Amino acid sequence: MELTSRRVRVAALVLGVVVLLTGIGVWVSLRQLEPRLRDWVTSTLSRSLESDVQLGEVHLTWFPLRLTGRDLTIRHHGRTDIQPLLVISSFTVNMHAGELWGSTVDHVKVDGMEISIPPKDEATGKRPMPRPATGNKGDSGDPMVIKRFTATNTRLVIVPRTERKNPKVWDIYELEMEQLTSKSASPFHASLTNPIPEGKIEAKGTFGPWQSDEPGQTPLIGEYTFAADLGTIDGLDGKLSAVGVMEGVLDQIKTRGETRTEGFRLTELNGRSVALTTSYEALVDGTKGDVELTRVDLTLGKSRLRAKGVVEGTKGVKGKRIVLNIKSNSVDLSEFLRLVSKDGTPPADATIALDAAFDLPQGSAKVLDRLALEGSVTAERLKFTDPGVQEKIDELSRRGQGRPNDQAIDDVASRVASKFTLHKGVLTYQGLSFEVDGASVRLNGSHALKSRALDLDGEVLLDASASRTLTGVKSLLLRPFDPLFRKNGAGTRLVITVGGTQEKPQVKLDFGKTLRGN
Repeated sequence: MELTSRRVRVAALVLGVVVLLTGIGVWVSLRQLEPRLRDWVTSTLSRSLESDVQLGEVHLTWFPLRLTGRDLTIRHHGRTDIQPLLVISSFTVNMHAGELWGSTVDHVKVDGMEISIPPKDEATGKRPMPRPATGNKGDSGDPMVIKRFTATNTRLVIVPRTERKNPKVWDIYELEMEQLTSKSASPFHASLTNPIPEGKIEAKGTFGPWQSDEPGQTPLIGEYTFAADLGTIDGLDGKLSAVGVMEGVLDQIKTRGETRTEGFRLTELNGRSVALTTSYEALVDGTKGDVELTRVDLTLGKSRLRAKGVVEGTKGVKGKRIVLNIKSNSVDLSEFLRLVSKDGTPPADATIALDAAFDLPQGSAKVLDRLALEGSVTAERLKFTDPGVQEKIDELSRRGQGRPNDQAIDDVASRVASKFTLHKGVLTYQGLSFEVDGASVRLNGSHALKSRALDLDGEVLLDASASRTLTGVKSLLLRPFDPLFRKNGAGTRLVITVGGTQEKPQVKLDFGKTLRGN
């Protein structure tokens, strides 16, 4: 028994030494294999992609079967005049033993990847992109299939065709694709960050197959959600959420969706918040990042507006410029006034027709300092919510009609029309007309939205002669002077100035200009 036990111990010791030596041998073999493996990877990629390939360290393990590498750089034809096509900080390839002799890889994981899509070559009209190698006699052979591809901290840079454009940069902090191959579309899920306004985009769908000759023709189908904080834009506030779908190729992606912004507010005007929703259709150029808004239906409070335009970049300037044409026949004046007034009831109520050009350039300045508007506005039945102000309008109509004591003329609706421009927070009115039965007011001037200051001048035209605007002795005394006030086809013409603020306007008669007829 003792002899048998001793033999067993000796056998176990010998087996342990064999295993140790085998392990050392495997480790040594792996260390010797790794440089060859590195050369094989670089030569294979270089040959198949017609590119200069640089690769850092490469390591291989058998249990589990895994290839890891660092610092992979691929330059098409070794060109150094353009950015590398592909740069990967680190990668891991997980495989099963049976996949060593096939064209399928179980899982590829990369971190710190940057893909740069160059512009078209002027000589060839094509982008300098590598093409997958084909088999002999034109046979494409079995394509490489990656069952699962995951990437973190990825950046896709698309260099524009014109120098006046900035490169389009997509920061994708998480990307997962399944059944990735050059021969068919692959399902994907991506998480992206949007810089302005700051928010998160989640997208899923199918992408590909990749068109190496012209990447802009690579198909894309999917759906997305977007959540952003408008407070990251100086001058705005509100929480935006959006859902949408997309379909097309990278050069032209058709998309449609809806957005909702709770608590939309212009912070510079210290006004109240109003709910803002939109429904839109657009064409997105994924190679430039520009957007053509073919239809945008906006609902701001009770107001409904329709817009179309473009969102485009400019080289050397961060962000996007928004240029729109906005039209509406149902703008609720009281809702718009809430945006510029924090307390109390809006001073006026009306349904407004609006036709305006909207231009919001890029920049770090506040929205109101950058925003430019130009257009026209009309309102057929404007009424003032302050009883005192409305009474003055009623009185203007009575006197204009030559019936100053007729209390039946009450709750008079006004008609307003004007051309306007908005520049750096100041509204400038051109031909502002304010009409009631029997009277009209015509003004030109400005309205500073931040300070609320008014600076206008113009004329008041009354149907009635000056003496008929009064009663009793005053009317009799003024009658001989009626011809002095009768100008421009009106019974009475008065020259006025309007100052003060939008809450407390100050109307003054310029008696000298009135008599001179200026």
